[in-house]
Amino acid sequence: MLRFAILPLLLVTAFVQAGPLTLGVVLDQDESITDAGTNQRYRAFAKDIERAIGQPVRLQYYKRGFSAIKQAKDGTLDMVFGPAQVIANIGKFKFEPILKSSEMTAASFVAGPNYKGTLAAKSQARLGVPDYESLMGGMARSEINSRGLAKADFAEIKFHRMAEAPLYGLKLGRYDLAVATAEEAKTWTAANGGRIVSTSAAVPLRALSVQPETVSPAVQQKLAATLQKGNSLNLALGTASKADFKSVASMLNTTPTTLPGAQIISAAEAKALIAKGIPVYDVRVEEEYHTAHVPGALSVPYKEGSAKEVGFDQADDQFALNKLPKDKNAPFMMYCDGTICWKSYKSAVMAIEAGWKNVYWFRGGFPEWKEAGLPIESKKN
Repeated sequence: MLRFAILPLLLVTAFVQAGPLTLGVVLDQDESITDAGTNQRYRAFAKDIERAIGQPVRLQYYKRGFSAIKQAKDGTLDMVFGPAQVIANIGKFKFEPILKSSEMTAASFVAGPNYKGTLAAKSQARLGVPDYESLMGGMARSEINSRGLAKADFAEIKFHRMAEAPLYGLKLGRYDLAVATAEEAKTWTAANGGRIVSTSAAVPLRALSVQPETVSPAVQQKLAATLQKGNSLNLALGTASKADFKSVASMLNTTPTTLPGAQIISAAEAKALIAKGIPVYDVRVEEEYHTAHVPGALSVPYKEGSAKEVGFDQADDQFALNKLPKDKNAPFMMYCDGTICWKSYKSAVMAIEAGWKNVYWFRGGFPEWKEAGLPIESKKN
């Protein structure tokens, strides 16, 4: 009987060992998959995790953060170690950050010694930026967007695969402005002159996030405790949560804080306008609208294909302007899914350019409405 009792246990053990957890590592901009030292460090890090959780770990490298985000969404990754913008993005797919580096970083815009302008509209500055998908590239795009700047405000915006290229171009006079880490910016200006025009808020440099459906709370605790005591990357790690990356997600995707031709309103102002009978348009997808929306809102989904940036290409999008009031002097309001949702911004831009004169943009959208404790409506049975 003992023999038969042990057999199922052996089968379960074999099954667990046959299905290792997959760790996705998003490399820094200056790290290479082909570099022996990089491979050695991350393989040792994977072994740290194996010892901590008592399960085999399969290592998967990613040079591009977008690829890791897509695989996290598809459910092929159990853990992701990478820069803050990747950790913030995969939070949308049930991933939970459990550790973050104590080291923080920020993005600075550096002006060359001969450039007297600023980061402003119609500056026609030549701007050098690190890789589009890198943390610095993302934070730079965020700063540009939040100021309501478009590509047309610059003579050139050039993204570089090599992190040091923008500052090198600045030194050669190739650029008027360059983006680098705050630390690099201070060092560069001390050695070369020039000045720091703007610096973003600081964010964690790296973090580890897990999929709770495959990495249980007990395993998470073991993993966090072990890696905080020491790890092969020699990183000082502290406990993390989604709250640590909320500002990062907002920073990387935030809509402009100004919109010429529209009035930007708060939830309280939106409530007051609705009470006066001003029509309100929910431009999110229909499913989101049916789940919950501002009472009385009309669903006019914005089909988005263009980039999330000022000066987006309207030809890539679809929006039914004919659903708006026929009288172009009539006031109306638009909202979507908060400050990181571009659909209401884009639909408002389209309306303004089509001749509507009294557009109210509820930038905080449905999240701000809910956080204010205001009533909601649902179309679902």
